[in-house]
Amino acid sequence: MIGDRVFVNQGAVIGAAESIEIGDDTLIGDFCAIYDSNYHEIEPGHPDKPRPIVIGRNVWIGSGVLVLPGSEIGDHTVVAARSVVKGTLPPRVLAAGNPAKVVRQLEIPEGWRRG
Repeated sequence: MIGDRVFVNQGAVIGAAESIEIGDDTLIGDFCAIYDSNYHEIEPGHPDKPRPIVIGRNVWIGSGVLVLPGSEIGDHTVVAARSVVKGTLPPRVLAAGNPAKVVRQLEIPEGWRRG
């Protein structure tokens, strides 16, 4: 499900085998990759199991970010360019790195949206 006023930039890939939710007013940078599945076995006898991804409202995902299966990104969060999201990022934070970690809290008033 993709919300209202979502912007997906050039070269971005969204691969949903099961479920990817993207909240309203979210911006997805160029050449990002968002996958809810690995699409193949990692080792024999262990089939891939897709895990849903939830991206909140008013999120900004920078250029070249990779969002891995089972990840959640909270409302109003910014993910820095080239980061790898694995797991959960809380709302209203700036996150960066591989894996992405919280760098600092963001002071975003309710109702404000990126535009």
